[in-house]
Amino acid sequence: MDPQGNLTQHFGFDTDSLDRTVNHIFLNQHTFEEVVLKRNENLHLLPNNVAMSNAEMTFHKSISREYILRDILTPVANDYDFILIDCPPNLGILSINALAASTEFILVVAPEFFPMKAIKPLYETFLMVKSKLNHSLQFRGVLLTMCDFRTNHANEVRNILKKNFPHKLFNSFVRQNVTLKEASSEGKSIFEYDDHSIGAFDYQNFVEEFIRDHEKVKKKKTYYEDMFRQLEPGEKNEIIQFAIQNLSNYNRNRIEEISSDPVLKEALTIERNKIIEKLFPYRQHDSKTA
Repeated sequence: MDPQGNLTQHFGFDTDSLDRTVNHIFLNQHTFEEVVLKRNENLHLLPNNVAMSNAEMTFHKSISREYILRDILTPVANDYDFILIDCPPNLGILSINALAASTEFILVVAPEFFPMKAIKPLYETFLMVKSKLNHSLQFRGVLLTMCDFRTNHANEVRNILKKNFPHKLFNSFVRQNVTLKEASSEGKSIFEYDDHSIGAFDYQNFVEEFIRDHEKVKKKKTYYEDMFRQLEPGEKNEIIQFAIQNLSNYNRNRIEEISSDPVLKEALTIERNKIIEKLFPYRQHDSKTA
């Protein structure tokens, strides 16, 4: 939803050469399927570019203008495990569309004075959208990024956030790391670019913290656990060996530490469940029990 198109560029697409973007869906010129870029099996992207900012004023004249994105995503929501919406750095109609279409809201902020000043208006916008447009929207938490806790200032900001958002500040955080910038310039995710880097480690920690207690994921994990228990010992062992091979190089080299490292254990479980999903698709099970 950010007309700067940085996320689109990060995944290797040239925003200037795109002839179809999310803007065209908003204007009813193309469908979701005509615009979505299927980068790989597990990552699809709705691209954006600066043309969206030029067309933004036309959305103000639309009926139910706050719900355009929600109406675009609702028909395809069940095709995805997660839909992540990258918001622009302002509180205009595009950000409001993102919040109206979402179930959860995460504040991403650097532990510095000026980014922290932006938290209050952002949170007030969340409260307004929840009150008037999307009653089911939940505030999931605050993620600190671009962190350097060697400085007193960064630690002071973190302490202020802990005080103002008790139980809502994620334990994981993303440190300043040059490989994150390098990955962006190469059009790759940090895991594709350097899965041994600090950036990869920090983002993996955050993702695993995020999904660990997610309600929908809990149901899926229970299903995967049940299916795994029903398998024969030989089948279980074969799946575990495949799962180990699918771990990052960093985690695969630490597999002997799995009994004492809960993060590593969770990473292996996630890879195991990906294999079980292919053998026993959860969506088929879910449609039968719905």
